Amino acid sequence: MTPVPTDHRVDQMLRSPQGQEFIFSLIHSVSDMDLDGLGRPEAKARIRAAVGAQGPLPDGPVDYLAALARATFGFGFSGNDESLWALLTAARQELRPVAEAIVTAASRYGWWDPVQRSDQRLLIWDDHDELRGEAVEDAVRAGVERARRENDEGLARGRPRLPPGHRRGAHWWSAPDFAPLTWTTGAVAPLPTTALLGFVDTHRPFEPTGASVLSVKVEDEARVYEVADPEDWRRLVERFPMDVTGTHDGEWRYWGSVTGPWTLPDWSEVMEHFDGVHVTVGGFVNSCGLALAVGNTFTMLGGWIPDATLWLHDVTIDRQVLGRWYGTPTTDAAEVMAGWTAG
Repeated sequence: MTPVPTDHRVDQMLRSPQGQEFIFSLIHSVSDMDLDGLGRPEAKARIRAAVGAQGPLPDGPVDYLAALARATFGFGFSGNDESLWALLTAARQELRPVAEAIVTAASRYGWWDPVQRSDQRLLIWDDHDELRGEAVEDAVRAGVERARRENDEGLARGRPRLPPGHRRGAHWWSAPDFAPLTWTTGAVAPLPTTALLGFVDTHRPFEPTGASVLSVKVEDEARVYEVADPEDWRRLVERFPMDVTGTHDGEWRYWGSVTGPWTLPDWSEVMEHFDGVHVTVGGFVNSCGLALAVGNTFTMLGGWIPDATLWLHDVTIDRQVLGRWYGTPTTDAAEVMAGWTAG
């Protein structure tokens, strides 16, 4: 695999709405900086001063992931997202030193590494079933059928004729509805699974509940498609497109400033060629919120747990129960550990 230059990843982070918000959150956390109502020159000057006074970045992989979870929590729904993104886009050069420091540290913590085949962490919520064997493929097919049906129903109602910048509620997540039944994340000690950090996605409970955590080993020969940057996601959709305009023509046009139409992967087609799709942490950060052109359509990556691999076939060769967890997913790593009982 050809090494990716650090400057390329820095450029991607500075272009990505989620990347911009992550950078800004690390500055904001130490400066209490407020950009509301500022013009671009004033915002750039304030950001420049805050970057100059920047304190230490998070210490260690867990702290870094927890900081990212906090930055994702209100992504796209704070009410002033486009104005903030516009100011941060104008201040890319001012933000660049922080982005460089983040990418350098995140690279050490494996944010662009391929899937960890020897130790994936499977989170099974108490109200979910553990899928094995052909049941995984059945869940993929059923999920795609539901998605097509919902899309047809949405198209039959008619697309809203709203200009870019106008919000309309719709599905904003890219992960399919069967994702919490099959996806896994890499191991980051001492957390039982990073999926408990409470990244914003639509597939986690919002009230206290229990779960089991398993360590899963997958076959060395498992065919995994890696998403390490926006182009990887765009190519996946281009190869296996499925229309989702009827379900996703809402927040995405607000975030991406384009009117669609919208496409996502047809997972039933993807599983004919791959066993799983892994979105690296860095791939998520540098892609989330970007409207990516796919032919005469667009796609977007969002609502995905960073470092999660969506499995389309059961390719496990070993599973071990690590313990039980009870609580509500949170961005506080200490609170996550407080709900954990090993064994």
